[in-house]
Amino acid sequence: MVFLGATTVYVVGMGAFDAAESQAYGEQSQRELRQFDSTISSLGVQDDTPAPVQFNNLDGELISDGQIEVTVSDGYVNDSRSIELETLVATDKGGNEFAYQAGGAWDVSGDRATAVSDPNLRYYYESTEDGQAGRVDIVPVTLTGTVGTGEHTVREIPNPDTDSFESLGEDIEVVSYTTVEVSGSSYHHGWYNFLKDEFDATDANNCEVSNSVDENIICHDESEETVTVVANVDGEEPLRELVDIEPTVRSGLYIDGETGTLKSSLSMNAYGNHSSDGDDSPGFLLANYDEFHLHNHADIEGVPVVNGELGSKGNPSISPIGYGVAVNGTPQGESESGKKLYRLDSENEGEGKGVEGTALATELSQPYTDVDPIDDKIDRLLTSYLSGKPSADGDVSTGMYSGEDGIDSTDSSDGNVNIGVDGSLDLSDVEITGNNRTNFYVDGNVELSDVEIQPDDRADSLWVYATSDSTITIEDDFQGVVYAPGADLEIKDDVTIDGAVIAGDAAEGGDDTLEIGDDVQINFDRSLRSATPLSEEDTDLLFEYSDTRPPVDVTFVLDRSGSMGPHNPTSWSAYEPDYEIDIGEEWEPIPTDEPFRNTHDWKSIQVRDDDGTIRTLEHRDFVHPDDWTEIRVHPYHQFGYIPGSIGIYPHPGNDPTNQRVEATRNVIDELDPSADRVGVYDFASSGRALHPLSDDLESAKESVVGTAYGGTNMAAGLEAALNDYATRGTDDRERIVILLSDGKNSNTANDERMDELADRSDDLDYTLHTVGLDALEHDSIPEDKLEGWATETGGNYYQTADPDELLDLFEEIVDEEIDLDMDTQMQLAVNYDTGSTANYAVHVSERTVEIDH
Repeated sequence: MVFLGATTVYVVGMGAFDAAESQAYGEQSQRELRQFDSTISSLGVQDDTPAPVQFNNLDGELISDGQIEVTVSDGYVNDSRSIELETLVATDKGGNEFAYQAGGAWDVSGDRATAVSDPNLRYYYESTEDGQAGRVDIVPVTLTGTVGTGEHTVREIPNPDTDSFESLGEDIEVVSYTTVEVSGSSYHHGWYNFLKDEFDATDANNCEVSNSVDENIICHDESEETVTVVANVDGEEPLRELVDIEPTVRSGLYIDGETGTLKSSLSMNAYGNHSSDGDDSPGFLLANYDEFHLHNHADIEGVPVVNGELGSKGNPSISPIGYGVAVNGTPQGESESGKKLYRLDSENEGEGKGVEGTALATELSQPYTDVDPIDDKIDRLLTSYLSGKPSADGDVSTGMYSGEDGIDSTDSSDGNVNIGVDGSLDLSDVEITGNNRTNFYVDGNVELSDVEIQPDDRADSLWVYATSDSTITIEDDFQGVVYAPGADLEIKDDVTIDGAVIAGDAAEGGDDTLEIGDDVQINFDRSLRSATPLSEEDTDLLFEYSDTRPPVDVTFVLDRSGSMGPHNPTSWSAYEPDYEIDIGEEWEPIPTDEPFRNTHDWKSIQVRDDDGTIRTLEHRDFVHPDDWTEIRVHPYHQFGYIPGSIGIYPHPGNDPTNQRVEATRNVIDELDPSADRVGVYDFASSGRALHPLSDDLESAKESVVGTAYGGTNMAAGLEAALNDYATRGTDDRERIVILLSDGKNSNTANDERMDELADRSDDLDYTLHTVGLDALEHDSIPEDKLEGWATETGGNYYQTADPDELLDLFEEIVDEEIDLDMDTQMQLAVNYDTGSTANYAVHVSERTVEIDH
């Protein structure tokens, strides 16, 4: 393939072109470049057929002009990827210089460059459980071939490395920050202006950082023609992860010993969405004891799960059921699912000889694993990371501390609070605030009383880690997590705990009675769960006779290819309608049945529907005449009445008003925030995660966007969703995928990938439903393939020509799988995840476009 085309050199003498003529040529060249960029952006929408482009005013060549390098870092480990910037440089007949680099068009004046259309790089924020996190999408365009004046064709060349940063960050779990550096580019001034604006970055003299960045920064070395921007992604990595503390949290209370007897009343609840005031369900008491007895006075609202023999000393009360690896009780037959049931009677009463108990229990299908102490890891934190830091006292803010001398409050608003205590810790009447975490690492005894998290009871805001030789005493209400595997535990009467306690033996000597007081209530935040307490078989018994539905994972895989529309002109682009229609100041019927926009930014157009609803159109606002009946120029313009016009744009796209976004958000609103989960992914030429599968439904709803650019690769979107499920999936729920596409795959090889992914979906028990949007702008959709992929998993194929019907259609799909009006079964899914964001936080995919002259 030849990279250099014929180049015409124009010698412009003084007076050969006056300023007006040069400007006219420049404007024409800008239009040619915008059209060139628009054509490239829509390449591969349906297939790899070449598209025509015309250079009547420009002539130039293709050259290599620098590189763009993207680096991801967790603050300690870095990994990078570089892409050479193959660039079209051109001069027009008026002597004006232009370039097309990385998917952006540049107007060059002297040594300065201004973006005519933006490069394909976006920085945006995503809502996560910990707040806002930065995300980066980079899709540079590499040009190959020949270029000159006149007719050309352009064609996208399939690139096997288009999906994401999966080849990077093998040692990186969480991306703290990313660095984007453009070096050796002749257009570095333009890159500086663009990146500074896109990342909202602050000028800095040095862009070498460590650990994390508090704000996005940018450096411009003009002598080296280099621009560097450093942007926050997920922020500072939690200190506990540096020493590999991976909490095992299954329930609100985990205790561990040899023999224990519970004599008190204990209420175990579980709640979602970080709010103990919301919907709750029975929680679990996990007793990792060889023998665990329930006294006659024991009254458990919840589910005791014993990793040994569960027996009784009297007739205790359990609601709804108990579990043990073995059960010492009176046989009661079998449940409908075939599980053996036992009644927990007094151990001195034989079958049918005494007062029958009401507590039911069954045998665990399999035991759960022990929770290991973290003594050596706390020792490493205290000696290697926190030693020598100042002591914490009074009102404590973000930072690292060693020792405490009376803490009144902690505030993590500006970052995590990490406090090491080599000795005893007494937290009494303490307020925890801030949207990050306060962490205590303790090698000694811990006393907790009246510890409250504000402004809400988000338990994940406070973690108290302690060694196995500690004694944990909870004297009054506590909000947060105690993670002290192996430590002795005592909970006083009438204590309410919002969060979780993972400890060791709660039994004192003598009769092995647990030191858990009367009327204790533990409310477990399900978002903390990192492991399930029951197998699927054991869980089924809980729901056998209940009028409930299982929780559901709903995954959306949405088309964002260029044909979706609405084909918005960019902020740099002049709007070029096919034709314009003048509009007067009086209401009149809309004079066209084609979609249109307000043409000029200093005139406001108003439209009105049959119900009298009025909408004011600002500059370039798009509307469809099917939704409105009348139109006029806004009569109250500050300069008085000015005649206005609308521009007609014949191809708004297949979903220009983003009905797929509204349809997706509507389904999310119908789900149960205390149990259901949602994942949102989209695809064009590559796939990306907008919101990884989680129970944060509000965050998922906010993540749904309606961008449109590039080709169609359904396999990339579905594969991203299935890969995510492989790390976040659980077995206790229904699974639904809704895949929406408005056309066939741009590359037929991806049909074969879809065949494989349909089989994989079926293996994962995902029911795949496909939706074909047979709307305005495309070749026919591949009905047979979409139907076949859905049928393979037991799903259905749906088709509509009207994007307005997507809302009802999406809801119909979910309603056919589950009854949304029923209560949801208790959720046992793993929700708490230290997380890996390296494969989706920074998305890089290079597009290669061949141009022929």
